[in-house]
Amino acid sequence: MRILDIEPVSPAEASALTPHLVEGEAADAAFASPTGSVLFTPLRLLLVTREKLLEEKVETASWPYREIRHFSIQDSEDGRAALRIWLGAEAQPLHLRARAGIDLGPLQRLLAERLG
Repeated sequence: MRILDIEPVSPAEASALTPHLVEGEAADAAFASPTGSVLFTPLRLLLVTREKLLEEKVETASWPYREIRHFSIQDSEDGRAALRIWLGAEAQPLHLRARAGIDLGPLQRLLAERLG
């Protein structure tokens, strides 16, 4: 799976990250990195990845929330945070790393609500 060093994106700007949202679908939370982005909508999690930074090839993968096996959040003393999400049959989790000052707590709560 992927490791992304993420920055938050406003839900209003999230629709520009992928053309693969269905009509009426909007992101509740979105994060971007130089090599991809991840969007959390009411229906699913979308992972948009680029093979290389300057490459034109872009892959969009979609998982309904029922495909999330579990997730974990890590906070470090220097203020950085990481969220790992195990998706479907993937052996390795999607690893979202955030710099100090980015609070992943709201995303953890969103996942808990969607999976609960």
